[in-house]
Amino acid sequence: MWRSCGAGARAAVAHGLGRAPPTALCSVSPQDLAVPNTGWSAAMCEQFQRLLRRAADGSWRRIPSYRRGLDYLPEVVQMAVGVVTRPGPRLFLRSVDEEGAGFEYAIFLHASGHRTQCLCQLGPYLEGHHGTVGTCALAVAKASVMTAKLSISYLAPVPVGAVVVADSRMERHEGRKIFLSCHVRDTKRDTLYAEATALFIQVEDTKPPPAASL
Repeated sequence: MWRSCGAGARAAVAHGLGRAPPTALCSVSPQDLAVPNTGWSAAMCEQFQRLLRRAADGSWRRIPSYRRGLDYLPEVVQMAVGVVTRPGPRLFLRSVDEEGAGFEYAIFLHASGHRTQCLCQLGPYLEGHHGTVGTCALAVAKASVMTAKLSISYLAPVPVGAVVVADSRMERHEGRKIFLSCHVRDTKRDTLYAEATALFIQVEDTKPPPAASL
């Protein structure tokens, strides 16, 4: 489906139409992925139906989720053909095909536009202890750790396809508390994209000691 969409866009540009409107991109309706699927738990489905019922009076509306939100969300699409010189934001995208493996979510927007509620179910692909800062804390503690506090300052946008280096280090270790810092830079270390501080707590082993042998 998406291959045919790309062909339609290229054809529109080739005929001097500039950036093609959504109707020119694809003749097949996009699949809304912010709806129940086999990866949704019973609790997720129940809460989703509750939010749908609340939206029935028009005070809230559900925001659809597509793989390429730019072309199908009226809020970010400019329809003036030939005027748009660069794409707008791509919102609410899905990047994991396996249902329930990443995160499943549905977003509801209040009619005022000033409030949203997001129903989210986290899958096994989001399991912790697989990151630079977390790995550093694990190495320091030599045991399991849990994130107690994480503060991130985003200082510059990271270009698509860029390679970055996340440099983490322990600042201090106080009992079960491990304080870390992290800086994310480009490979030449010229640009600082983000910096973070984190507090991890070492998890105590609560398993009972093995019984003594007779």
